Amino acid sequence: MKKKALRKDFYMEIRRSLGRFLSIFFIVAIGCAFFSGIRASEPDMRYSGDAYFDNKNMMDIQVISTMGLTAEDISAIEAVDGIGHAEGGYSADVLCTDGANQIVVHVMSMLPTMNQVQLEDGRLPEAEDECALDVDYLAESDLEIGDTVTFSSGTEDDIADTLVTDTFTITGTVSSPNYISFQRGSATIGNGTVSAFVYVPEESFALDVYTEICAQVEGAAELTAFTDKYDDRIAEVIENVEAIKEKRQDARYEEVTAEAETAVSDAEQQITDAETELADGKAQAEAELADARQQLEDAQAELDSGKSGLESSRAQMETTRQQLNDSQAEVDQGTEELNANIDSLNVQIDQLNSAKEQYNALAASGKTDDVTMAALRALYEQIQSGEAGVTQAQEQINAAKAQLTAAQEQINNGWQQLESGEQQLADAEAEIASGEQELADGWEEYYKSEAEAREEIADGEQKIEDAKQELADAQEEIENLEKPEWYVYDRNNLPDYTGYGENADRMRAIGEVFPVLFFLVAALISLTTMTRMVEEQRTLIGTFKALGYERHSIAGKYLGYALLATVTGSVAGILFGEKVFPYIIINAYGIMYQHMNELAIPYNVRYGMGAALAALASTLIATFLACFRELKEQAAELMRPPTPKQGQRVLLERIPFIWKRLNFSWKASVRNLVRYKKRLFMTVFGIGGCMGLMLVGFGLKDSIFAIVDIQYGEIQLYDGTVILNGDASEEEKAQVLSQVQADKDVDGAAEGLLLQVTVGNGEEWHDVYLDVPKDVGSFPEYTVLQNRVTDEKYYLDDEGAVLTEKMAKELDVEPGDTITVRDEDKGDVTVKISAVCENYMGHYLFMTPALYEAAYGEAPEYNSVFYKTADRNTEEAERVGEEALKLPGALSISYTTDLREQVDNMLGALDLVIVVLIISAGMLAFVVLYNLNNIAITERKRELATLKVLGFYNNEVTMYVYRENIVLTLLGSVFGVLLGWILHRFIIVTVEIESVMFGRNIDFSSFVFAFLLTVVFSCIVNGAMYFKLKKIDMVESLKSVE
Repeated sequence: MKKKALRKDFYMEIRRSLGRFLSIFFIVAIGCAFFSGIRASEPDMRYSGDAYFDNKNMMDIQVISTMGLTAEDISAIEAVDGIGHAEGGYSADVLCTDGANQIVVHVMSMLPTMNQVQLEDGRLPEAEDECALDVDYLAESDLEIGDTVTFSSGTEDDIADTLVTDTFTITGTVSSPNYISFQRGSATIGNGTVSAFVYVPEESFALDVYTEICAQVEGAAELTAFTDKYDDRIAEVIENVEAIKEKRQDARYEEVTAEAETAVSDAEQQITDAETELADGKAQAEAELADARQQLEDAQAELDSGKSGLESSRAQMETTRQQLNDSQAEVDQGTEELNANIDSLNVQIDQLNSAKEQYNALAASGKTDDVTMAALRALYEQIQSGEAGVTQAQEQINAAKAQLTAAQEQINNGWQQLESGEQQLADAEAEIASGEQELADGWEEYYKSEAEAREEIADGEQKIEDAKQELADAQEEIENLEKPEWYVYDRNNLPDYTGYGENADRMRAIGEVFPVLFFLVAALISLTTMTRMVEEQRTLIGTFKALGYERHSIAGKYLGYALLATVTGSVAGILFGEKVFPYIIINAYGIMYQHMNELAIPYNVRYGMGAALAALASTLIATFLACFRELKEQAAELMRPPTPKQGQRVLLERIPFIWKRLNFSWKASVRNLVRYKKRLFMTVFGIGGCMGLMLVGFGLKDSIFAIVDIQYGEIQLYDGTVILNGDASEEEKAQVLSQVQADKDVDGAAEGLLLQVTVGNGEEWHDVYLDVPKDVGSFPEYTVLQNRVTDEKYYLDDEGAVLTEKMAKELDVEPGDTITVRDEDKGDVTVKISAVCENYMGHYLFMTPALYEAAYGEAPEYNSVFYKTADRNTEEAERVGEEALKLPGALSISYTTDLREQVDNMLGALDLVIVVLIISAGMLAFVVLYNLNNIAITERKRELATLKVLGFYNNEVTMYVYRENIVLTLLGSVFGVLLGWILHRFIIVTVEIESVMFGRNIDFSSFVFAFLLTVVFSCIVNGAMYFKLKKIDMVESLKSVE
């Protein structure tokens, strides 16, 4: 019957104090959810990463050799104890031209089963001239699927020695388990940084040996990556692989030397054959040249003979020409004489005709006188004589004319013969001229052939000498050939693989600090709630005891109350927290690991049970102790109200100047605060803890996201970096600097050496960028070296180098200490550190050219140009860079905006995590404030009712309580500021990633926001409590009167 009554009272108690029950429930739920959820995020990240790598059939071990690897090496590795399967693959770093930029690309062959890529778009390559490109790079470049890319070796070697073709067609985009984030690794060509990866079929490589062997460890798939068990298993098998390393190195060495000696023997035979062939060719060339010379000399003699005959013919023709001219002159003279005779004959004929006219006239006159007759006879004789003379003259003229005509015909025939002879002579001259030209061409051809023959013979002799020299060098190289070196790596050699594990470790670090404090606050508040509940029901406990209930039965009610609230809260919190928090955090990190789409979020019993047991222990032990303390007393004592604590003078009363100016309400509030020290402590701790947690969240956001503006706005003042082409001439490199400086939008440009080196202190080794400015005086215009705490400016000098702060802490180095710079060619170089400077992104070692020359023994070879634009404008910086890349002296370029974007993406993963921390802390703060106020009002119900009996109005009673809450909130806020600052300093160092140093600052606005949120929660809770204060009945004060 008694148990049944207690059971009923138990359920009624829950209904009566539902607010208290729910407050415990929610505090425990929030605490367990946050604790188990954040703690579970770390293993869940590992599970998700492991699931992704298992899905991609990721290799566990990678073997690389300086002389390549063979099928026999694969068989040997597969035979190693612990190795399940091994596959050979090919890879090479090459240069690729993308628009005006030249980038380093890592080309890999697709393995048969391991390291399976994820096809994002298009299709996988099938032909030897097809490739699949890095999906992240394609998204940022102007390339598209279907475009072609052309590769070059980036060295003196021909790309054909590595790949069967230099031009590939992009068939698709892929993501790779080898590259899970933004980093693509480093290279020894180009600017030293790989920008993208490319997958091609195995047939695309022209190599005779594998460049690497990937192996999977037996049993590793059943283990979780990024855990000690997995790492230990891999390390164990790596030791087994290392055991066969020496043997396989010797085998490969013998194989290479045997191949080389065979090649040398073949080369010697080739040289002998070449010498014989050269001697035969030389003899044949000399014989052919002698024949050709004889032919040319015979032709010259024949031509000289022809020229001699031509001269004789020309002289004979001149003689004939002269004879014809003389004959023509004689004919012309005869013609003139003939014409003169004709003229004389014409005169005679005229005279004869005149005589005939006279004779006819005289005869016609009819006179016959003697005179007439004598005249007629005289005229007749004259006519007869004239006719005879005319006839004779005519005959002579005709004879002369015929003679002249014959002579002229003979002359004309002579001229015709002369012209024919001249034509023949001209033809002969042309033939001789043609012969001379042919002869000249023949001699030219002869001399050319002779020169070519001598040149070919000389080239042949030189080639033979070169071959002999190469043979000697090869023989020397064989004699000096070092044994190949095997390098056995695990997954930690992959870019960003260790970063993923480190991010999981950071979540563990956060989970070991932040949730613990979070849970501690929740547990203390729950403890306080149950303790106050037991103390509050002191009279009821006394009544139960007076009625004969046993102690364990009475305590069981309160223990059951605490158990039910804690268990239900723990279960709800664990079920919610272990799914939601890891999901949010892993998806937040998905910004960095975009293609790791496997999500494994199991329930982690260990963390859930740990949180639940801790919550149960804190509440049940507190409840048990409170019950034990109360149940020790007699029932009569318990049924009486507890004796009020003896009031004491507070410190403020000893300051009359202040105390006298306080009214009654303030004095009462001050005394109440000091009298109930336990409540004071718990309230201040609860409020301070919650505000501290919120401040840590805001502070993390400030410290993390402020570094971008500080790094690229206050420290690195340049907008772009042009990497110079190592194969370009000094003039071409100088042209890049000159053009950039001459650009109207450029405010300044400087030349420098930027090189990735390894530094260490003998125990730890890290990669940093060595920065050596050519002009030390202008260096502060581009990079500001300063102390983070004091803002003291540092300037480079020849006394020592300046190291960035994060690396100095990693190596435990202070100004005045020395570090070692590792150099494969010159050995380790020791450098003194003169100052440690502020820097957030990456690690740098700055030194002057003189200090570099003193350390390395040679002047620096500057390989980069830094420039800044007048307006610090991205478009201007990119335009300047594009113009510079058109020059042969420029290799590639990087912009500050690209680096800022990369950092924003990297830090964006933490943004959501920080928001979750802030929201969770805010929720806890609200519940804590509500619970503490609820407890304070409940346990002081009689006191407040008494105040109402004494005449206090509701508003006065409310302010009586609010005054204490305000003071407690302010005190808790002060404590929260101190606690948050300490926690922030610890956590900010814990969550830092390797290449980044977060800030140590908390903005003033973050203090304000955390304080205002605390005040807002306090005001909301006080507002809710107002209605509870109004419901206090004054009769309650009478019930306490004996």
